[in-house]
Amino acid sequence: MGTTLTRTKILRFAILSAFVFAGASANAQSANVQLVPDPKQLTTGEGSFSLARDTRVVLADSKSAEDRFAAQDFIDDAKTTAGVALSIGRSRRDILIGRIDLLSIAQALKRSGVESPSTLNEEGYMIVVNADHVIVAGNTATGTFYGMQTLKQLVRGEGASAFIPAVQIIDWPTMRWRGVSDDISRGPVPTVEYIKRQIRTEAYLKMNMHSFYMEHTFASESHPLIGPEGGSLTPAEIKELVAYARNYHVELVPEQ
Repeated sequence: MGTTLTRTKILRFAILSAFVFAGASANAQSANVQLVPDPKQLTTGEGSFSLARDTRVVLADSKSAEDRFAAQDFIDDAKTTAGVALSIGRSRRDILIGRIDLLSIAQALKRSGVESPSTLNEEGYMIVVNADHVIVAGNTATGTFYGMQTLKQLVRGEGASAFIPAVQIIDWPTMRWRGVSDDISRGPVPTVEYIKRQIRTEAYLKMNMHSFYMEHTFASESHPLIGPEGGSLTPAEIKELVAYARNYHVELVPEQ
């Protein structure tokens, strides 16, 4: 098993996982806007939103730790993949994110001539991109997080030429649970850092569950001789992974 998950590997993995947000057919997407999973509704527009130096990510609810995490996750990804330096703050050119029921989100949608959809479930979201601004609105913080994962895929170009094409997207998961089961009992046991990369990849694809089958590869405190030294996950590592996965809206389900 490799030690890195490149964006190419992610997209290959995504081909096998695209069913998790089943909905619109493949021809619903523009030839220039390919997203995984396939969103329920996607409409392309004219022009694009430039990711200029003065662009800021604005939190509709500045007290939301979950939205702040989603914003910083997008900022970090834009820096890595497109060489764009963004930050959280306020600007004339902004990417506004937050729950769809917040006043600032509702006002921004109204100014854009867009109505809030009535079909979103608790993990649903909508994205509006035009030349002036970007709106990412979720029914819950989880929906907003998934909207920001989609926004990652929409970024085009690099540096001063980076942009997001004009689109309107409405999306929500068809299935309540979407995830991966990994049998780690046959070895080699993955490291904590590798599992964290798995969690990030699953979140990028809007999966919400990671399960691993452990058998003897758990270093039980009550039976320490069962788990082989150096080849088992400890209770402390499991707790660390559970907390890490929670930030990415992924539920960790160890099996034994």
